[in-house]
Amino acid sequence: AEDYQDYVDVNVYEGERTMVKDNNFLGRFTLKGLPKTLRGVPKIRVTFNIDTNGILEIEAVDSKNNLRGKIEIENEKGRLSQREIERMLSDAETYRQADGMAREEMVARESLRGYMARLRKSMDDIDESKMSARDRERLWAKFADTEAWLEQEGGNATRAECEERQQVVEAAWNTIMIKISQALDDFWDQQVAEREGERQVLVEHGGFFVKTGFDLRELIDEPD
Repeated sequence: AEDYQDYVDVNVYEGERTMVKDNNFLGRFTLKGLPKTLRGVPKIRVTFNIDTNGILEIEAVDSKNNLRGKIEIENEKGRLSQREIERMLSDAETYRQADGMAREEMVARESLRGYMARLRKSMDDIDESKMSARDRERLWAKFADTEAWLEQEGGNATRAECEERQQVVEAAWNTIMIKISQALDDFWDQQVAEREGERQVLVEHGGFFVKTGFDLRELIDEPD
C-alpha cells in the first residue's frame, strides 16, 4: 500500500501461520474508488462466509464510502485437503515462537512507516515562518534517510533496528519543536513586556491602560 492510492488489493490466504509466505494463497480481488488519503487511514472490514456447498465468499467493505468488493472461491480450486490442514496446524504450533517474533518485527516496520508518514504531514502543516529553512532541510534529510533505509532493508529490518531509527528521528524532531516552542514563548514574553511598558507610559501621563481616546478622569468629580 502507498499514500494517496484509490484502491486496495485484498489477498486471500488459507492457513494458521503468521507470515503469508507460509500459508496457501487462494485468490485476490481489488476494492476500487477509495478517496485518496494516507496509507492506513481507510478502514476496510473483511468478512468470510462458507455456504453449504463449501464455496468460500470473501467480501471487503468500506462502509464510510459505501464501497464493496468480493470474490468466491470454490472448494475444488486451490483449497487445502484435510491432511494438509492438519499438517499446517502442526506447523503453526511448532513455529509459534518464531512466528511471534516475525510478527513483532513486521509490526515494528509498519509502525516506523506510519510514524514517518505522520511526521511528513506535520511538517507540511508548519508555516514556513515558524521553522528556518535550515532546520526544515535537516528534518527532510533525516526523513529521507530513514525511509531509504526501510526500503533497502525491506522485510529484514528487525524490531530493535526500527525502534532505534525511530528514536533518532524523534530526537531530531523534538529538538526542532523545542526551538519553535521557545521562539513562541520569547515572542509572547516580548508582547507582555511591551504591554507593561505601554501601561506604565499611560499611567505616567494620567491615563488608563484601556485606550479610550480621552482622559476618563474628566468624567469624575474628584479625578485625583
